[in-house]
Amino acid sequence: MKRVKKERIADKESMLSKRISIILFSLIGIAFFFCMITGSILADEGNIRWSGVWQPEGESLLAGIPVIWVVLSGSLFCGLLSGILLTVMIYRKTQIRESVAAPYGRRCFLLSWLLIFVAWVPYFLAYYPGICSYDFSIQTGQIESGAYNDHHPIAHTLLIEGAMKLGGKLFGDVNGGIAVYSLVQMLLLSAVMAFVIALLYTHKVQRGWLVALLLYGMFFPFHGYLSVSVTKDTLFSVFFLMQMALLLFILDKDRNALRPDLVDAGFFAVTLGVVLFRNNGRYALIVLLLFLAAAFCVSKGRRRLFGRILGNAALGFVTGSVLLSVLFSVTGAQQGDRREMLSMPIQQLARTMIYHGGVGVLEEDDNSMDEVSKSLINDFILNEAYKEYRGDIADPVKRHTNTYVARYRPGDFVKTYGRLLLAYPGDYVNAVLAVNAGYLYPNDVSHSMINQVDAAEGGIGLGYVQTRWVESELTPRGIYKDSKWEWLYEKLEWFADGNKYLDIPVLKYLFVPGVYLWIYLLLAGYLLVHRRYTDLLPFGLILGYFGTLLLGPTVQLRYIYPVMICLPLFLLWFLRGKKEACQNV
Repeated sequence: MKRVKKERIADKESMLSKRISIILFSLIGIAFFFCMITGSILADEGNIRWSGVWQPEGESLLAGIPVIWVVLSGSLFCGLLSGILLTVMIYRKTQIRESVAAPYGRRCFLLSWLLIFVAWVPYFLAYYPGICSYDFSIQTGQIESGAYNDHHPIAHTLLIEGAMKLGGKLFGDVNGGIAVYSLVQMLLLSAVMAFVIALLYTHKVQRGWLVALLLYGMFFPFHGYLSVSVTKDTLFSVFFLMQMALLLFILDKDRNALRPDLVDAGFFAVTLGVVLFRNNGRYALIVLLLFLAAAFCVSKGRRRLFGRILGNAALGFVTGSVLLSVLFSVTGAQQGDRREMLSMPIQQLARTMIYHGGVGVLEEDDNSMDEVSKSLINDFILNEAYKEYRGDIADPVKRHTNTYVARYRPGDFVKTYGRLLLAYPGDYVNAVLAVNAGYLYPNDVSHSMINQVDAAEGGIGLGYVQTRWVESELTPRGIYKDSKWEWLYEKLEWFADGNKYLDIPVLKYLFVPGVYLWIYLLLAGYLLVHRRYTDLLPFGLILGYFGTLLLGPTVQLRYIYPVMICLPLFLLWFLRGKKEACQNV
């Protein structure tokens, strides 16, 4: 008992001061409540008039106060209160880190792998040969025409092509090749999840949590859906999760040497996958490299460790980039249109135009925009497509943009963008909050209807998980639906189309994207308060990936899936403690 108390006192002395902790958690709380308040207003009103006054329904003491002061003061008060409460909770219960691992749990891995894979087999039978939606028809169109481009990762497109050719040779049926692809993908994703469970097992995480994690892997519906979805995001998630697990293992092992081992080789291999199977994987990796470089520069006693990881990650980044160049050369692929990178400016300019450009879409349009800005926007957004603006997705406007303006008239574009930012900052902020509501606002439901932007036939197959095939395009290519379990197929379609997860009390927050960023921020704050700076290094990859999402065109499950499946690993890894300490206190 005395030994444990001394350890806890020492742990508190190694923490940041309470004042700094309150400031840190208050900043997170302020950001959270700002997103909660603004998200609620945007969901109800569709717009926030920052310069207007608060006019709620019914009587209110806040009525007549400027909106900006209501939002900021409410965020500040709630954020400070939450910061104080979180700091008190952390100081009352400090965490003692567990000792380094026992031998690798091979039986745990094999059993977990088998159970997870078997639990997903019904999805495979119901959706045989797989869920060929999202970008699949576009990629198979490139394969058919031989005109490749990198709008979708060329490595993934070639993998699909290989599966199609394999099916033709082995089964005389392209569908069989896609089924093999789905099975291999299921094996890979379930294997990585099993590896995570085994890794946590060997690092003394309590068995109750491991059983919960196993059940989560087996029965969380979106694992099953995405395990058989022929989309780049699933394979990218495999590499992303494995890279994170190996990075945590290498840092925990703390081998301060330059000579690599098999674990380092595995880390290099999965880094290649992160680069090859999603275009924004490279940008996320750049942030991790910056984190590692900073650790290498400031570290005194562990420079070899950080230098080895940094060199390994950098080598994987460079090698992956070289491999992409080789694939481009071999296939004659062209670079795709860069409008995806302009998603946020497109949303901001379109929103500003319909509120201030005199285009006649909204009654609130005050036609106060200058003619020079209107002219450039009309050159940039063709055919008055800004009239199709939707706050939650950039695609309706983005598909009609002329990126020539941004690329070859950058001076005019930047000047106009900056001029409108100064004139209408509230509209720019609203555009950012609206398109990212699914990532920032836990009560958002717009993310569940994103796929229905061009919905026909009542939106069938266009729920939170997209299961609709473009059958008119895929059937001539030899890819067709051939469900082996029709009853289950109908039940799964009912769940996906109706977004039934939103009807589940409390547990629905495991499904919605808007909770994950905040949990990661709280966990990072917890580690920072405890001065566990080395443990913050893996957050570089999470931060980099989230950054690309927040600048993206919309919110979708498949986009956030990589960080979604990493969260249980982070929580159980960083919050594990000594069992005997918990029992004695």
